[in-house]
Amino acid sequence: MTKFLIIGDLHGNKPIISTKDFDAIIAPGDFCSDALRKYMFEALKREIQTGQEYWWYEMMSKNKAKKEVRKSLKDGRKILQFLNSFNKPIFVLPGNWDWTGRGEDWQFLKKNYWKSYLIKNLSNIKDCHKRIYNFEGINIIGHGITSGPEYPTKETIKRHSKKELVEKKKKYKKLFSQMSKKFSKAKEPVIFLSHNVPYNTSIDKIINKDSPMNGKHMGSYLARELTLKHSPLVCIGGHMHEHFGKTKLGKTVCINAGFGSYVNTILEIQDNKIKRLKFIKK
Repeated sequence: MTKFLIIGDLHGNKPIISTKDFDAIIAPGDFCSDALRKYMFEALKREIQTGQEYWWYEMMSKNKAKKEVRKSLKDGRKILQFLNSFNKPIFVLPGNWDWTGRGEDWQFLKKNYWKSYLIKNLSNIKDCHKRIYNFEGINIIGHGITSGPEYPTKETIKRHSKKELVEKKKKYKKLFSQMSKKFSKAKEPVIFLSHNVPYNTSIDKIINKDSPMNGKHMGSYLARELTLKHSPLVCIGGHMHEHFGKTKLGKTVCINAGFGSYVNTILEIQDNKIKRLKFIKK
C-alpha cells in the first residue's frame, strides 16, 4: 500500500502536517504568497468593463510591484525548502502564483522563477509539469500553471476576437494532444495531478464576491477532457479555494486539495484501488 499526504494551495502559508505516516507528498501548486491579488482583480474588472487589456502592475508602480514579487518568491521558496526537508518524494506543480514567466508583458516577469529559484537544488522536489513519474508502481502525470478554462467559456468568449479564438483553440488542441500521449504511455494506476480541478464540477465554482468571476465555473477544460478520456484512478487539483473535498467525473475520483495551512488529505492506494481517502481540516 502506498500512502500519500496531499496539501492544497498555500499562498505563502507554511503547511501544518497532520501525520508523519506517508510515503510521499503531493502538492498541486501556488506556494508563493498573494498580496498582489487585489491588483489582479482590479485589472480584470477594468478589462471586463472596457474591453481593453490591463496588466495588474499598471495598478501600481513597477518598483512596488518588483518588491512584492520578490517577497512572494521568498515566501514560496521557504515552503518548498520545508517540504524538501522531509526527505521523501514531493510531487509538485507550479501554480499560477509561482511566477513561471507565462503570459506576462514585462521583462522582469518573463523569467521562469519556478525553475531558476523556487525549486532549484531541492533534491526531493519532483516537478510533474508535463511529465510522468513512476512511484511504487503508480504513474503520476502532471500539468500545472492553468488558472481557468484553457478556452474561453460562454461568460468570457465575448472578450476575444475571432482571430484570438482561433489561436486559442489551436493552442489548446496541441496541448491536449501532448498530454493525451502521456496518458497513453502510462500504466495503471494513474494519478493525474493538475493545478486546477476539472471544469464544470461541484468543486470548481467561484464563491468570492471580490472576484469578477464570482458564481462561475472556472475549472480546467484540459483536466476535464483528459479525465473523461483516460479515466485515471484519481485527479488531484487545487486552485479553487472555496472547495475542499471530492467529486466523481466519469470513473475518476476528483479531489480538490483545498486552501491554506490547516487542510491535509490522506490518500492510500493498494492493488490499483483507493484504499482510503480522508480529508482533514483543523
